Formats: sequence, C-alpha cells, structure tokens
Amino acid sequence: MNQQSSSSISSRPGCRQRYAVLDFLRGFLFLNMVAYHFLYDWVYIFGQSFPFMRTHTAYLWQQIVCSGFILLAGFCCTLSRNPARNGMRIFLCGLMVTIVTWIVTPQEKILFGILHFMGLAYLITAFLQPLLKKCPGFVLFLTALSLFAFTRGIYYGYLGFFQHPVIPLPDSLYQYPFLFPLGLPDAQFASSDYFPLIPWLFLFWTGYASAPKILSSSLFHRIQHWNLPVCNWLGQHTLILYMLHQPLIFGVLSLIFR
Repeated sequence: MNQQSSSSISSRPGCRQRYAVLDFLRGFLFLNMVAYHFLYDWVYIFGQSFPFMRTHTAYLWQQIVCSGFILLAGFCCTLSRNPARNGMRIFLCGLMVTIVTWIVTPQEKILFGILHFMGLAYLITAFLQPLLKKCPGFVLFLTALSLFAFTRGIYYGYLGFFQHPVIPLPDSLYQYPFLFPLGLPDAQFASSDYFPLIPWLFLFWTGYASAPKILSSSLFHRIQHWNLPVCNWLGQHTLILYMLHQPLIFGVLSLIFR
C-alpha cells in the first residue's frame, strides 16, 4: 500500500507446516489492499471524486491493512525454512516494481515500498536470528512494540509516542539522499509506497516475537484450520498477485477513463 496511501503485502514464506488460518488472514488482508488501491488510483491517479479517501477513516483502514501484513510476515518468518532466500526473492520483486513504476507511472514511482522493506526485514532477521532467539519472547515483544511506537515519527522529524514529539531530530539527518531506507528521507525523496526499516522493522519483530506463544496456545489450535477457499487461495499466492494487481487495476481504470 502507499504510505500516504500504503498497501502492504506479506510474502508467502516457505513454511515447515502450513496453517490454513494464516493463509486465510493473508488473503483477507490482500482483498482489503486491492480495494484500497483501486480507490487510491481512482482518486489520486485518475482524478475522480471519492471524498472518503481523504478522510481519517481511510487512513486508519490503510494503516490496519499494512500493519496486519507486516505483523503476519514477522509471525510467518519463524516458520520459514530459509528466511534469507525468501528475503532475497521478495527484495528482487521490489526492485522490479521500482523499475516498472519508474517507467510507466513516474509520478507514482515506488523507491522503497512494502516489498523492499519485507525483503530486507527477512534478510536482517535471518542474519540476527541466533541473537533474537536468545532473547526471552516476552521481552523481545515488548521491546519491539515499544520501539515501533517510539520511532513512528522518524520520517516526520521526531521520536515520540502517539504523534507527540519527545526528541526532535536534527535537520542534518535528512540531508543525505541515500538514508531513506532508514526512515530519513531528504527533501527530494518521493515514493508513492514508502516503508522504511525504521519504524516498520520493529513491528515485523513484534510479530516474530509473538509467534511461539501464539502457536502453542489452545486458541490457535482451535482456529488453525479456519479457511475460506477464495481467501486461502489468495493467501497462498500473495506475492505474485501483489506483483500483478496494480497493473491490472491501472489497466482497468485506463480503459474506463481513456
């Protein structure tokens, strides 16, 4: 999703055991993402009127969907046979998205979107996994969630909680053109989909830290087979469908407004 608009996508990691409920949740999030992107393109690319998209409710919808994808991806990272390979595959898909959007819709190009972030999150987590596994799950969960909340405002120039600045960051941090992956974009940076490592890696690790406890809970064992065929199919093929959905939406809207 777009980060003014943000749609997030969760990749499909190779799992030791496939839980139907995780595919169901991923597919449900994907349907919401497609609906949001259709409306986003309708309003912001094709200039049509739909006042809802400029409301705080639309922003909350977008944030819930993208946060859900990232939490679920972190959760599934604990089930992945080879998170580093998955990360590389997802990151390369992100680079493909950058090339295509730069050529086809340069005004809406994606320089560091959800796929770039997700790929690097898998790679970093794979590298740090021995260290992360030594940290008690509850401590890691609270630390990651707190850091996510505290660093949410980094690309707006501050650290703090709930849009209340606690530590203003110096302007000098935002003058380097290649720090945008860390959440420190310079004035010329523009990306219609933007998910920097800070703060989103901390949300990814929140999902990662919560997985062992949830997987062993009685509630999860009761719901692990939940499925809805359409959602589950979408959830099993989310990465390729993510790569295809925006060109299809753009193509359909182009035919409507040609």
